[in-house]
Amino acid sequence: MRAPCLALLVVLAGCGHDGVVSAADLHSCVAKRLPAGAVDRVVTGTEEGVTSTNYYRRGNETAVSVFPSVDDAVKAEAAEARLGDAHDRRIGNVLYSGGGAVEDAVVACAR
Repeated sequence: MRAPCLALLVVLAGCGHDGVVSAADLHSCVAKRLPAGAVDRVVTGTEEGVTSTNYYRRGNETAVSVFPSVDDAVKAEAAEARLGDAHDRRIGNVLYSGGGAVEDAVVACAR
């Protein structure tokens, strides 16, 4: 009985993470990780399935885009490179740039 249970646990542990994080889960996680006063203003919008969030603090901006799939994020990253605007980094279906505490939180939450 132990072997089948252990096998099931191993299978379940490997399921559910395909590199895709939802925008809602990412926002919630980032908000929990940010120290008080780390952000002055947050602007979020969704267009064609991509949720973009911009975090502002004292004139600095951290931009985060959550795509529906890893493939969509890879294509967007490649399009930026073709345009010569390849400053975003990617983890799974999340593109981000800007630095600071927000970027640290995004990286931790997107992994």
